[in-house]
Formats: sequence, C-alpha cells, structure tokens
Amino acid sequence: MKKCILNVLFKISSALRKKRIAKLIQCFKITKNTTILDVGGSGDWDWKSFGVFASVTSINLDPPPRNSNGRYIQGDACDMHMFKDDEFDLVFSNSVIEHLLSCKDQQRMASEIRRVGKSYWIQTPNRHFPLELHLCFPLVQYWPVKWRIAFARIWPFSFEKMRGRTDGAIADAKAILLTKADLQSLFPGAEIICERFMGVTKSLIAFKEQG
Repeated sequence: MKKCILNVLFKISSALRKKRIAKLIQCFKITKNTTILDVGGSGDWDWKSFGVFASVTSINLDPPPRNSNGRYIQGDACDMHMFKDDEFDLVFSNSVIEHLLSCKDQQRMASEIRRVGKSYWIQTPNRHFPLELHLCFPLVQYWPVKWRIAFARIWPFSFEKMRGRTDGAIADAKAILLTKADLQSLFPGAEIICERFMGVTKSLIAFKEQG
C-alpha cells in the first residue's frame, strides 16, 4: 500500500514540477548563457530534461550526491557570502524556504536571494492547502509543533516515513508553511503566482523578472 501511495505522490509531484518549469521557461528567456542558482537543489536532477540548457549552480547544506549535475556548493542559503550582488540571472528554489527553523531564517534566506539574483522564482507549499503534503494528513499544519512531531513519529503514511526516513518525517513536521501574505512580505515587489490543484491553491510562487 505504501508503495502505491508513493508512486501516486511521485507522479503528481513530477507532473506539477514539469508544469511549473514549463511556466518558468515561458516567464524567463533562458539561454545557454543564463546563470541559474538552484537554492536547496541537490544537483541530482537534470535541468536539461526540462529543456533548460543553462549554467546551473546548486547550493545545499548537504554534501553533493554521487551523480551531481552542474556546479555544486555546500553552503547555507541564509548566508551566501560566496556570491556577489546580482551574480545570477535567475535564482530558483523549490520547496525549501518552509524547512528553515525560524521566521528570522526565512527572512535571511529571502534577503540573500534578492541580493544575489537579478530575478527569482521561489516556490513553497501553501499553508492553507487542506492536505499537509509532507505528512500527508489534512490540516495538521495548524497543530502545535510538538503535536506534529509526535504525530510524525507514529503516522506511517508521511512522505518521508514511507521512504523509510523517520528523521526526515520529524524534520518535515517542523516546517513553517507560508501564506500568500507571508511570501509577499518576504519578497516585496514580487508577483505571487497561485499554483492550483483540483481548484485549490496548492503552492505559491514568488516571481520577479530582471529589471
């Protein structure tokens, strides 16, 4: 049963990601000379498979995977001092900012993204989507953190638990999900795109073009 649920989740996630990247390509004139910073990227999925032939740098707290694609830097998204102001044409981040452990860290990450990128595309799950997609349980995002952690230890159908990663499920339980207003506050001046699933806003994207 867990395997079937995981397969369904992966298929939905993959389809939404392809749609998201297609929209990104429409919004930005990406060429092989475009410099992209993938914040929180693991370097283990290939941008070229989405039709993006650009210079991609990934930054992540974790060590690089064995099959890392492109340039990979082990570092903190809240302190990207190794990069100059406006170093990248585009900063991209997919479902990362909600995993920071404090609102202050989210502010620091957002500030660094705005500093190093001429434009950016930052996606995060919508706090008000009825199903909390990390723990795969409805409305659990509104519970106190202690309750969510305790639940993550015993609930067998969270995304990471089904992959055999109990520590990952506990980490997901600490996620600080954002509302549209929260994301707008972190990225003032950005356009907020609402990504819908079955008519309900599933994810939010803070989007700003160069110039």
